[in-house]
Parts: sequence; C-alpha cells; structure tokens
Amino acid sequence: MRLYHFTSLAHLRGIHEHGLTVGDVVTSIERVEGRVGVWLTSSSSFLGHGLEGAAMDKTAFRLELDVPEDDRLVYWNSWAEENISADTRRRLVVANGQSAKTWYIYFGRLSPLLIREVVETATGEAIADWGDRCPPEKSVRGVAYESRFSWQNRLFRDVKAVSRAAAVPKLVGRQ
Repeated sequence: MRLYHFTSLAHLRGIHEHGLTVGDVVTSIERVEGRVGVWLTSSSSFLGHGLEGAAMDKTAFRLELDVPEDDRLVYWNSWAEENISADTRRRLVVANGQSAKTWYIYFGRLSPLLIREVVETATGEAIADWGDRCPPEKSVRGVAYESRFSWQNRLFRDVKAVSRAAAVPKLVGRQ
C-alpha cells in the first residue's frame, strides 16, 4: 500500500540507516501512555497531521513508502476506537489533526528499502541522495528497531519531567 511519512532534515540520515522504527502513538494523554509505532498517512500533504510547530520541521520531507499490508498496519480511526480514550482521540484531532481520516500506524520496522521516493516539500523536488542530505553532526541519531522501547521510555520520562516542571508554578502560586 502506498503511504507517506513526513519528517525533518535532521532525521533523514537515521531513517536511511535504520528505516522507520519509532513514533509516539499516544493512548492516554492524561496518564502519559502510548505505544511505539510509525505514523503514516494516505495524504500526500503534510497539512492536518499535527506536525506544524514542532522544534524540528517535521513537514520538510515527504517519504513515499510501499507498506506491507499485514496485521502490523492498522487504520488509526478503527484502532483508536478500541485502544484510545475518547478524550485523547478528541484532543489529538483538535490539535491540528483534521486529516485523522487518512492516518495509519505501522507496529513494526519499515525498512529503508520500502522508501520509494523522498521529496523536499518546499520545492517538490525528489531527493536522490536523501540519506546524506544532512551532515552527520546535525543529524539526529536514528533508532535501531531493537532500541525502540528504550527510546519510548526516555520520551515518556522527558514528557513527565516537563509536565512536573510546568505544574510547579501553579503550586507555588497557591501558597
């Protein structure tokens, strides 16, 4: 199945080396819980996927993939009904997720060999040397598939730390 994944310049080298291995699939915003999976879309546009406003421009490059149609590929709307709270689903869509009807999640590794084309979204230009597009010193280290759960644990730890730090001023203001 032809699907797309959007990413930043800094992530290209790691994807070229390891493939698409990680992504935060939130199952509960309130409890900071989720699963590791790769976000995909049937839309060739980056609009409406909640990618805008991140620290890195995750709309900079569009990867076109031939994704295996097996039990690791799920249509987000169907999967979310059974695996995500209604409040979390609503909050994900409200946070610039108007294109939710095009979302898929792949619970596995997508090899770099499945990537058919990488396009720079600003120019529409296909990039042949996409794995070398970003210098190593400016690249984000890729995540090997075997390390995906360690990646997720660090992510959740960091999110919880930021949440606690944001809550401190509220508590101080009440004294």
